[in-house]
Amino acid sequence: MNKRDLFYQFNEWREDGEPERIIDAILKLPDSKMDDDYLTWLAESYIDAEEYKKAIAVLESQRRRMDGDYKWHFRMALALIHASEDEECKDDEDLRRNILVRANVALARGMNMNPPPSVLKTADYYMEQISDELDELDGVDSDENADEDIEDYDDDELDVLEEHIKKHFGNFPTVYSETDPKDIRCDICIIPPTKERDYFTLMTMGMGAHRMNIPKQFSDNSSDRAELLICLPPDWKVGENTEEWFWPFSLLKGLSRLPINGDTWLGWGHSVDNMTPFAGSTRLCGSLLIHPEDVPKDADDCTLPNGDIVNFYEVIPLYRDEICFKSENGTKTLLERLHSHGVGHVVDVSRSSCCAELNYENDDYVLLDCIENHSDKIAEKGLPLDKINGCNHIAIFLRWCIEHDLMFGEFYENFPDIAEDVKCGKMTDLRGYFLECFDGAMLSQYLNRCGARFADYYYDWDKKDLSHFYPADVDRYAEDYFGSERYASEEFKDEAYLFVPFDEEYYRGLSKYIDKAFDKFMAELKIQRLGYSRLLAADAEKYFGLSVKFVTTADETSEKEFAAALSQYKHPQLIIIDPYPRISRDDLSELFENVLTADAVFVTAAVADIPDMEEWARKQLPFAAVGTLPCDERTKRLRQDIEKRFGADFSILTFDSMRSELYLKKDNDEYLRFSDRGNYFDDPRCADILPD
Repeated sequence: MNKRDLFYQFNEWREDGEPERIIDAILKLPDSKMDDDYLTWLAESYIDAEEYKKAIAVLESQRRRMDGDYKWHFRMALALIHASEDEECKDDEDLRRNILVRANVALARGMNMNPPPSVLKTADYYMEQISDELDELDGVDSDENADEDIEDYDDDELDVLEEHIKKHFGNFPTVYSETDPKDIRCDICIIPPTKERDYFTLMTMGMGAHRMNIPKQFSDNSSDRAELLICLPPDWKVGENTEEWFWPFSLLKGLSRLPINGDTWLGWGHSVDNMTPFAGSTRLCGSLLIHPEDVPKDADDCTLPNGDIVNFYEVIPLYRDEICFKSENGTKTLLERLHSHGVGHVVDVSRSSCCAELNYENDDYVLLDCIENHSDKIAEKGLPLDKINGCNHIAIFLRWCIEHDLMFGEFYENFPDIAEDVKCGKMTDLRGYFLECFDGAMLSQYLNRCGARFADYYYDWDKKDLSHFYPADVDRYAEDYFGSERYASEEFKDEAYLFVPFDEEYYRGLSKYIDKAFDKFMAELKIQRLGYSRLLAADAEKYFGLSVKFVTTADETSEKEFAAALSQYKHPQLIIIDPYPRISRDDLSELFENVLTADAVFVTAAVADIPDMEEWARKQLPFAAVGTLPCDERTKRLRQDIEKRFGADFSILTFDSMRSELYLKKDNDEYLRFSDRGNYFDDPRCADILPD
């Protein structure tokens, strides 16, 4: 009997409800004839015969060849759903949950392959069934799970938003639903590839229910509601929940809650540093928000029934050096560079960085501490403590750094209310915030230049001298608190520091240790940086013909003395700033902050006074491109702070091997920027000198 006739016979047996005859006939075939057509009949017959484990085994043997066939995914889902109902799964909830999750993934994969509407309707039914069963396993009552605090679109708003997405981006047969929302119900629509747009589009639907806190100076041009999208290649395994394939979902979820957690906002041109790569399969580690590409012009925003505008932004994942380039040169320049290097808007995890040849510093992230290092001890030793105790001392260090202006610049931009609440004493327990926004890990990159160097100095796990070592100080405080005898007793199982009550007394006590270590660090640093400051002054004289009369920060002990020294000058003052770190071309506030904050210790600066600074600038920087930079409100406030604290305002010069930048103060709240070629440091002693 040939294959066609045999399949005709199989159909008759199926109609007669005799799947066992089909199974017997296929199993008698020689291995040489066993192709995927026969294996498909065998799997379906096993399902009909209620032998679901055997069906799953047969389908698994086809996975590599059939992964692109929606019918195969639906067969696998059906077999898994039925397998979750057997006696073994009823007695093992974890096993049942895992099988249902696998079934859900299989259905999602199949639904994203453009199956017929009738198949989608059936798949929707099974997806809803799986969702209900998972809720039941997790103890969630879907009828009683509504939370009045959750921000959500109303029905009319949601209808308008859905129609906008379908019209401009495409139909979404699958929605990755929020299972347990706590603030917003942010679902993710999965728009499968089409002939016109041959890629997946993942889009949030719910982020815009929250009104973002947009600063007044931007409120006229930016909507306080937004949704995000990211585009993935057509071979992306959407629906797989492994890190390699699931990170775009996690990225969208994280970005959608950033405005809530930080009481901030997101808009065009904003970049968010993830600090670590999104997954082990890629080095992409940051996000840039732009207007959606490859869509009609009016797709960028949607007008809700009440007149509110919801903006749509596309997320472009970036490499570390691209983030640095954007910070220095701005969004438009980075986009031009990305396009010139052929980088499109569809995610490509294997693409090269468009800034690789610029040799930006790309140091590995330094993990200072994380909750797992300590909460694991609680579990392993059976300590009667909550897991959150594992981050008590880390949260104290984080709070201390915020109070002392040692956080990285974007922290104060993204979380201004957090910083203010901490500094005024309104927010004292940062443990929940640390777990939510920092994922329970403290990296040196969360701190500014001074903070990171101090953290490396104070958190040096290889340090032999424990006189200034934070983990040792944490233990010392615990011993002082409990007393030596109790500290060493079996009660604490050698982990007494985890038992110290987390309160204001603990913060004040541990802060004294941190203060002492920081004072020692700064004293060592100032001595070593003094030599570098003098080298900077020598280079300024060599390259720019300046006569430097005063060197700041490294050899000065107080702002009062600094202000007194400046008052001696008769002409306009020029601050010559150390070329570390890189300064954004358009961000004057970054320059001023280097003078005002503790980070200024790392910006060794020399001071000169010049009778006619503009004439001097045009002579010393003959190739300079000259532009005008207006001061925004934040820069004006920083300028006023400088004048109040030091009795003077400055023009600023910074230079390194790549370029020279002079920011020349004008009377009308503007600066002239002279951008010229760079100057190399010839002296080998100009390495970044830091205390051991």
